[in-house]
Amino acid sequence: MFGFVKGLSKYRLAFLLILIAILAKLYQKDIVQLLQIAAARYLNTAANEHTETVPVKFTDTRDSIFTSDQLSTYNGENGAPIYLALLGAVFDVSRGIKHYGPGCSYNFFVGRDASVSFVSGEFEHYDPATADDVLSLKANDLIELAKWQQFYEKEYTYKGKLIGRFFDETGKSTAYHQKYLVLLDEAKIAKAQVDELRDRYPGCNIEWSEAKGTRVWCTTTSGDGKVREWSGYPRKLYNRDNKNFHCACVPEEELSDPMFKPYDKCADRATECFYRV
Repeated sequence: MFGFVKGLSKYRLAFLLILIAILAKLYQKDIVQLLQIAAARYLNTAANEHTETVPVKFTDTRDSIFTSDQLSTYNGENGAPIYLALLGAVFDVSRGIKHYGPGCSYNFFVGRDASVSFVSGEFEHYDPATADDVLSLKANDLIELAKWQQFYEKEYTYKGKLIGRFFDETGKSTAYHQKYLVLLDEAKIAKAQVDELRDRYPGCNIEWSEAKGTRVWCTTTSGDGKVREWSGYPRKLYNRDNKNFHCACVPEEELSDPMFKPYDKCADRATECFYRV
C-alpha cells in the first residue's frame, strides 16, 4: 500500500513540474520584467549603501592635431578628403571640390596654411617659412583674415589644429597666436574709430583729370550719399599712422580741430580743392 502511495507522489511531483513549466511559458515576459525590476532595485540600493561617488571627466575630442606632413596628404588626390588651414585652424572643404580640387582656382590653399595669400593674392609661390606669418600684415588685412576664418567656420567643417605658429603639439595656443589676437583686437578698435569718424564727417566727392589733377569738394550728399543740412569744407583727415588720409567734409564750427589739415593752396573756406599726388 505504501508503495502505491510513493508511486502516486512521484506522479504528483511530475504533474507539478509540468504545470510550473506551462505557467512559466505563459507568463515568461511578466516573470522577466519582475526579475529586472528586482535586480535594478538591488543594484541601486547596493550602490547607495556600499559605494562612493566617482566624478566622471569628459575629454573634449573635437580637435584633432595635424602636423604639416599629415595635412599635406588631404589634397583631394585619389579620392582623399580636401583640407586647408587658416590661422592654424584646419577645415574640411571637400564639398567645395569644384573650387579646391586638383587644378581648380583655390587648390593653392589645399593641404597647407597659406594665410597670408588670402589677403596678398599671391598664388604663384608658396614659402612655408612665411606663408602663415601674418603679424607683419596691416591692420585691415588682419580684419580681412578674421572674416575669412568666420566664413570657413560657417560654410565648412572644422577638423582641428595645425602644429606650427598658432598651436603647439598639444593644441594649445602659442605666444604667436596670442600676439595675433591682440593685434586683431587693436585693429578692430581702430576700424571702429575710423568708421565713427567717417559717419560724423562724410567723405568728399572726388574726381581726377589730367589737366587739373585731383579735385575734392563737398555737397549736402557727399560721402555716403545721405542728405544732410550742411555741405562742409574739404579737409585732410589722417589715419592713426599719420601717413595716410582721406578727404572729409567738415562743418564750419569744427574746422579749428587740429586733427583736420587743410589742403595746400586751397582757401580756408573753399568748398572745393585741387591737388596732385
